Amino acid sequence: MQGSISRRSVIAAAFTAGAAPALADDTFPSRPVRLVVGFPPGGPTDMIGRIIANALSREFDAPFVVENLGGAGGTIGAANVARSPADGHTLLVAVEASQTRAQALYPSARYDQVQGFTYIRNLATQRNLLVVNPALPIRSVAEMIAYARARPGEVAYGGTVGATSDIGGTIFAKQNRLDLTFVSYPGGNQPVTDLMTGTLQAGFFTESTIAPLVRGGQLRALAITALARSPTFPEFPTVEEAGGGRLDILPWFGLAGPASLLSAVTLRVAKAADRITRSDAFRAQIETIGASPIRDSSPEAFRAQVEREIPFWIAWAEEHRAQLR
Repeated sequence: MQGSISRRSVIAAAFTAGAAPALADDTFPSRPVRLVVGFPPGGPTDMIGRIIANALSREFDAPFVVENLGGAGGTIGAANVARSPADGHTLLVAVEASQTRAQALYPSARYDQVQGFTYIRNLATQRNLLVVNPALPIRSVAEMIAYARARPGEVAYGGTVGATSDIGGTIFAKQNRLDLTFVSYPGGNQPVTDLMTGTLQAGFFTESTIAPLVRGGQLRALAITALARSPTFPEFPTVEEAGGGRLDILPWFGLAGPASLLSAVTLRVAKAADRITRSDAFRAQIETIGASPIRDSSPEAFRAQVEREIPFWIAWAEEHRAQLR
């Protein structure tokens, strides 16, 4: 009798184990999904998060609710997701700041950027512009380089340490052998204001932040800090086209979950995100914030991208002694 019961138990256990992924796949989501954004409301990451949350809500006919947990370059929100149950009901709007630069810039971030997460899909990239104060006699990248070389240390640009406003300037200066001065800000739009008033002379800012100022003449755009021109400003060349060297500074936004997320849930969310990013509606929505959809991505490709980028940012932080706490 004991042997018979044991065999039935083994068979039942095997069936249950084999059926678990399918069951999770069929029932997900069983309650509202938290979509954590590691930045305050109103910024680009929050905007992308709300667009994707609404789209996922339609795909799954269930609520995906944005929760803003801002601070420390997105690492507070990322750490929260890394500690959450791996059942798919807590996901992260993953950005390069928290997923590839945390180890380099935020030693207090207590999570593994690769092993601490399940990478689902990359969604979009956002464009940056190289801009100057319009009172300066600079109308091209070549003139910017000549102006800065003639005035070592006098041309200042500003932003947040470790953000693309900082990184773009350090790479541009190194490639063109320039002595530029970086002015650090805690965040917000003060660097843009200071550029307009002349406190700063140049900036590397997201297109969505400064597009109205460029159109209104308060700032002068010289080039796109990417490998392709912007559909919003096709008249501006890339930095490389303009002779300033290869500069590919594109903040990205993706979806991730805690480590060991059920593969069935990962694939369902990835397939839904794939349909969303290929839709005209998504492309039109994110174009309003100077972003473009990533048409081809997968869990494997997204994780590999994160792994490739981490060493670059560690080396960058060491070279520029950029470390935050």
